[in-house]
Amino acid sequence: MKHVFLFLLVLSLSSYSWGKWAVGEINTLEDWVFLTRFCFLSDKGTLRFEFEYPVEYGPQNILLYFDTKDQWPAVYKTDKSCIDKVEVAAIERGQRLRLEPRPLTGSTPVPLPTYIDCAYKTINNQNMVVCDDGRYFKSARERWWYIAISRCQEANYTALPVGIKLKYKIHMTNGAVGDYLHREYSADEFYILPIDIAFLIVYVVLCVLTVVCAVLLRNRQLWHTTYKMYMVSVKLWTFYLFLMCIAYGTYGNDGNGDKLQFIKSFARAFEAISIMVFLLMLILVGKGYTITRGKLSNVSTVKISVFMTLYTITYVVIFIWEAIIFDPGLVLYLYESPPGYALIAMRIIGYLWFCYSIFFTLKHYPEKRTFYYPLFVFYTLWFWAGPIVILVASNAIALWSREKTVVGVENFVSFCGHVFFLILTRPSAANKNFPYHVRTTQIGIMENVPHHMSQGEEGSFTPGVAYAVSNPMMGSSSGPDLTNLFVTSRTKSMSEQGEKSETSFNNNYSNGNGSVHNSQPPEYTTFPSPSAPPPVYMELFQARNSIAE
Repeated sequence: MKHVFLFLLVLSLSSYSWGKWAVGEINTLEDWVFLTRFCFLSDKGTLRFEFEYPVEYGPQNILLYFDTKDQWPAVYKTDKSCIDKVEVAAIERGQRLRLEPRPLTGSTPVPLPTYIDCAYKTINNQNMVVCDDGRYFKSARERWWYIAISRCQEANYTALPVGIKLKYKIHMTNGAVGDYLHREYSADEFYILPIDIAFLIVYVVLCVLTVVCAVLLRNRQLWHTTYKMYMVSVKLWTFYLFLMCIAYGTYGNDGNGDKLQFIKSFARAFEAISIMVFLLMLILVGKGYTITRGKLSNVSTVKISVFMTLYTITYVVIFIWEAIIFDPGLVLYLYESPPGYALIAMRIIGYLWFCYSIFFTLKHYPEKRTFYYPLFVFYTLWFWAGPIVILVASNAIALWSREKTVVGVENFVSFCGHVFFLILTRPSAANKNFPYHVRTTQIGIMENVPHHMSQGEEGSFTPGVAYAVSNPMMGSSSGPDLTNLFVTSRTKSMSEQGEKSETSFNNNYSNGNGSVHNSQPPEYTTFPSPSAPPPVYMELFQARNSIAE
């Protein structure tokens, strides 16, 4: 729990505001500084601002750049001088705004579009320039606009003090008052809230279905650890969507960008954990865990632990990288960084391990091909969908539509992965792909099943496979005893067994030759009929008492 809290705390560090409101104070020796960015709609984008700075730090300019190659990329992170950067912002297009009162008649003429509503005021016994004005944006399409402040030193002018000192409050909107789905959002965030709400509703239904299937599996003593991991992944993703709906819902109401980023950071933590749990579950299923074997070797356990630890560290480094190194002056995708590409590599390694595990599981237990063939085909697409989405988003999707497109695709890919596993494991008579055929409460006695037994027709076993697990009473050198993971809480069937244990014992040994007459096992819980009948629980308890004596 302590590690989960640390993970969430690290993610919260990535909260920085580039949304509707940008409020802050600048005090630097630089002569050109980036303030904020926003994706405005054509004819609907509005910019309201308030600026305040000491008179001795004037004059200053507000510069508005858009996202074409000859604009923002031509000035940001380049070796151009301050004056050269200012010249890129065209006066005739209203990209250069002068933060000082309009000059008096007869003074040096300055083009009209550069003036905004400014005045000299005395604040706390200090002469200040205070500006309060706004602008509308018109363009052929949605555009990212970047706002910078400049105070260039001309060759024949040596102003003191040097640098920029400024307080600012910038309000950026994309719609009329009352337009809840557009006004407060950057154009690249449009429809994220409806997308998240739609998937949240679908995932709530999916959670209900997983619980219904879990109850059926539990009643038949087939509720294995891998299915529990699947349920955890589904519920974590549902909670992630719930937090995202809260984040964007409150943002649409008050436009608080800091609150949005803070809640999104916690939501993405649950998203990352859900992905890692589901990936771990797929690798374990590929190795036959809870399907053809009941425990893992020490080597496999160590390998899986190391892999998942590295995967977790990679996720943490991505969010730390975003909080500390990512430049808000660039429109970057979360995975557009060395840790992001490392995460792609880890996912590909997980896929190769998944393929390797399935290959050897089918080699030893070919009877499970009805389950593993569709599992392999579909989750091959699922594994590769993640890296493909990351690469396409980083290189092919337009910057003004990237975020909403990626959100929709990622939710769809996750939903398909969760739904398909539910279909494969649904406890239905029509499901020929059902993987679980050993009760959670009878793993201990499966040592007596010969390793040449296998599942045949529905309700019977034929030579070929055994549930690979050691007797928990005898110990094993092949790995840690994980059989307790399969012991569910007292189910209805276990309670009935306790109430009728004596009757069942007498009925099973009613014949003189000791033949066993058991009732049919529950549906999908078929067992082999070996040459020597396996002992019942009563015999196991008697054996332990005799040893103790």
